Amino acid sequence: MCILGLDVRLGEKNTAFWLGISASPYLVIVRDSLTLAFPVIIAGAFAVLINNFPIKSYQNFMEGIFGEQWKMLGGYVWGGTLAVLALVTVSAIGYGMCAHYNAKHRLTAVHPVIVGLISLCSLMTLMEPPKEAFAIPYAWVGIHGLFLAIIVALLASKLFLWVYDRGMRLRFFTETPSAVMLSAFSSLLPGVVTIFAFAVFKALMRHFGVFDIHKLAYDLICKPFLGMGNNLGSALVFGFARQFLWFLGIHGSNALEPVMTELYSTSAAANEAALAAGGTTRFVFTKTFFDSYVTMGGAGNTLSLLGAFFIARKGRDLGTVARISILPAIFNINETLLFGIPIVLNPIFIIPFIVTPMALTVTSYMAVTIGMVKTTLAEAAWTTPALLSGWVASGGVTGSLLQIFNLALGVGIYLPFVRIADKVQKAKFEATFKELLQLSYTLGDDGGASLIDRGDDIGSLSRALANDLLHSIKKGELYLEYQPQVNCVDGRVYGVEALLRWRHDKLGRIPPSLFIPLAEEIGFIDEIGLWVCEESCRQARAWRDAGIEGVVMSFNVSVRQLDDPDLPEKIGDLLEKYNIEPRDMKIEVTESTGLSSDMGHNVLLQDIRLMGLNIAIDDFGMGHTSLVYLKQFPVSMIKLDGSLVRDIATSKISMDIIATISELCRSMDILLLAEFVETEAQARMLKDLGCFIFQGYLYSPSLAPDKCEAVIRQGFRTY
Repeated sequence: MCILGLDVRLGEKNTAFWLGISASPYLVIVRDSLTLAFPVIIAGAFAVLINNFPIKSYQNFMEGIFGEQWKMLGGYVWGGTLAVLALVTVSAIGYGMCAHYNAKHRLTAVHPVIVGLISLCSLMTLMEPPKEAFAIPYAWVGIHGLFLAIIVALLASKLFLWVYDRGMRLRFFTETPSAVMLSAFSSLLPGVVTIFAFAVFKALMRHFGVFDIHKLAYDLICKPFLGMGNNLGSALVFGFARQFLWFLGIHGSNALEPVMTELYSTSAAANEAALAAGGTTRFVFTKTFFDSYVTMGGAGNTLSLLGAFFIARKGRDLGTVARISILPAIFNINETLLFGIPIVLNPIFIIPFIVTPMALTVTSYMAVTIGMVKTTLAEAAWTTPALLSGWVASGGVTGSLLQIFNLALGVGIYLPFVRIADKVQKAKFEATFKELLQLSYTLGDDGGASLIDRGDDIGSLSRALANDLLHSIKKGELYLEYQPQVNCVDGRVYGVEALLRWRHDKLGRIPPSLFIPLAEEIGFIDEIGLWVCEESCRQARAWRDAGIEGVVMSFNVSVRQLDDPDLPEKIGDLLEKYNIEPRDMKIEVTESTGLSSDMGHNVLLQDIRLMGLNIAIDDFGMGHTSLVYLKQFPVSMIKLDGSLVRDIATSKISMDIIATISELCRSMDILLLAEFVETEAQARMLKDLGCFIFQGYLYSPSLAPDKCEAVIRQGFRTY
């Protein structure tokens, strides 16, 4: 698609390019910090909307109910949110910079809150207090001061961490160490150095006559525009600068307010005066012109961006931020989009964010100059919604029609970039999900390290999945499938293993290796395990009633369940409830957990065995348990570790291990089962080594109950 001469390709190469740029660690940290401030921004945006809702009857109603001071409440909210956004952001960036450092320096990790506070203090060190009082300069702690806050946060945290990493930290040790105290003492010298460095810079600037660094920055931004004429060229330059400043995190409209005042704010009044004197309008560009035709939805024409989201995602899933942003954007409040997606410092959106308003400036200028739309005379409040503001500005329907055309053009410009952003986001998500899956395969059966406590993207995704899992558990959306265990001598189904399944509404089937540890972390594994036991008993009873006999039902028990001393009694109650013979049920425990040195686990499993249930050791042969445990442990079946079975055709060592285990099982009268049997060659070799019960895709995957029943009745051919 070619848009304004820009060839936008949505192939994998292009996605990888944007993915690489957007993955810059400093950009990621700043964007994440702005996203963390999203609740603050949302509260402030709605406070602005409440106070500036552009309907006179609403304003009169609120004043009649609450009095002339009714806007004070919204003002209080704004004062505690958007008015201090720079302070919020500088602290969040410091925190993010520290978290990035800690991920690579675990032995010398520092508390992230300390770096956030140091960054905040460094920013405050640079601020010039008001002349009338030695107080906080509130003019620069909100959106106006955001750009300098971002720069200071990056520099201050980088300086602090550089000094800290060079060994300039105090060693502190006590017999009763406190993690907070250790981090605070070790950060003492780097913190002092960082704050004093910014104080020295401030002193040097004052020495050279610069008292207010923030004002200097804004003066430098505005200076090139002052004195420019009211024409298309100046309007395009003004539009570019305003959008670019917004992209950097600077409130472009407020930063260039002197330019707006000098060039455009007085234009409407001049036009009215000219008409009153019998002349013609002189100026096309006025403040209302920009508000009505160029920045619909806020800076960057974000109503068009929302439209592009709706089209690209076919209206089904706009995304949380986009949905929340619809109402504020209707009234031209777009901080939720700018800092929520975010657009600020997001390289994917810099082109459409800047190009769209410039394109709309040109189309609106042409519409006015050729007489299709009247020059704006009437003032329209900046919160007036699109279509209505066009009507007010032009005095008729032509202004609204121009807005519709501009919105459609803006959607066309944004659309390919929204699709790129979706591809990049999808690629990031898929990479994170793949990494999470790989990590889950390495977790121990006792859950291993925490997933949901991690501070990175994996931790965030784990927490989201854990919440979805909790929702599914409460709604009863987990289910069981059954995989046949086949006697290769006669092809008869010896038993089935009940396998827990979870189908996520967006990600599809989630492997048990991932959602079981999550269930353990959120404390629901006992509830799930007992449900698996009951559902297995219920299905076994249903098959017995249907005439199927002699098929052993297996279900897994986690190590967390083995900590419950009442587990044997609970299982016994379920067997009695469904009238199931204990010998027809089998409990599977993994070697590295069930056969631990924990005597409590051993005693509990002894009790279960005495009840008449069979006990199988899963993943046997490559774990941590010594074979000596088999002498004292109530085992009726061993299930070979899958890695041994997979390698049997290519590894003599695997063959020898299986042969040894097979001989041991034969001497101890223990059944031997091979999982993950996928080829006929594997089946024949296992049979030659003395293993006769198979489970794997060579015979059948896990099946729904009705399909599994049909397989049980049919049986299998032998190899």
